Amino acid sequence: MTDIAGAGTPVHGRLGVTAGIEDGELRLGLRPPAETLHHGVVRASVLAYLVDAAAGIPIDDDPDVWTLTTDMTVRMRPAPAPARIGAASRVLRRGRRSVTCAVELTTERGAHLATGAIGFARVARKASDPPKPVLTPDGMVELFGTIDPIDRPVREAAGIEVVDPAAGVVQVELTPELRNPAGTLQGAMVALVAEAAAEDLVSTRFGVAAVVTDLDLRYLAQTRAGPVRTTSRLLGDGPDAPIEVALVDTSTGTLTTLVYARTARADPGGARADPTHGNGIL
Repeated sequence: MTDIAGAGTPVHGRLGVTAGIEDGELRLGLRPPAETLHHGVVRASVLAYLVDAAAGIPIDDDPDVWTLTTDMTVRMRPAPAPARIGAASRVLRRGRRSVTCAVELTTERGAHLATGAIGFARVARKASDPPKPVLTPDGMVELFGTIDPIDRPVREAAGIEVVDPAAGVVQVELTPELRNPAGTLQGAMVALVAEAAAEDLVSTRFGVAAVVTDLDLRYLAQTRAGPVRTTSRLLGDGPDAPIEVALVDTSTGTLTTLVYARTARADPGGARADPTHGNGIL
């Protein structure tokens, strides 16, 4: 679910996404505020939201059907944050019950920055479900244009709590600011939690300025109550080894998401500075 309407403005709706209409189609971009950066690099989870929104909003056109993200892959270069990122989505396959899209992310000069692939399941809305907001492309342009940008580092805004950084254990409460209209943890916020766990594990164990560049997410179950806590496993010996991150809804013990991530060393000297943050709530 990529909608940003509802009571209050969710964290994922304040990441700097812009919208416009070109040739009759909705186009999304991102002007990343400093609060969405880590060591001067746009967070992979922030790009995950752009992938989710650019692909999901155009196909989410039935008020009686939830379009739920089932899987997502993001691959990015750990490059200094550009002034603007453009997103171009194309549908690879659209069936009655599922949709698969590819998204290319480029800088304002047309340079490749990241690529994403994403799958959606189409699930009939039940009478007991929350109401589903449905907006026209013109409505989305107006909505994105009136949202105040985030004013705190995104990890802090999401309320991610560090439990054991060397083990890659973090947790987050399921607050209204992190939910999608279906009432569960929004897909890019899931990515943010996994990203936080992976970067903490590598930065703490190896003493490097690590940024997450690769995310592979499998959304297995909806988070209903929370808090959500991670367990992590380094699948190798060095800071560039893959990391397995599992997200569990601690209220039920349900595994909600399985994530594989990789990190790279940041180059702070060549990047825009991000807000400082310490331990505890990041």
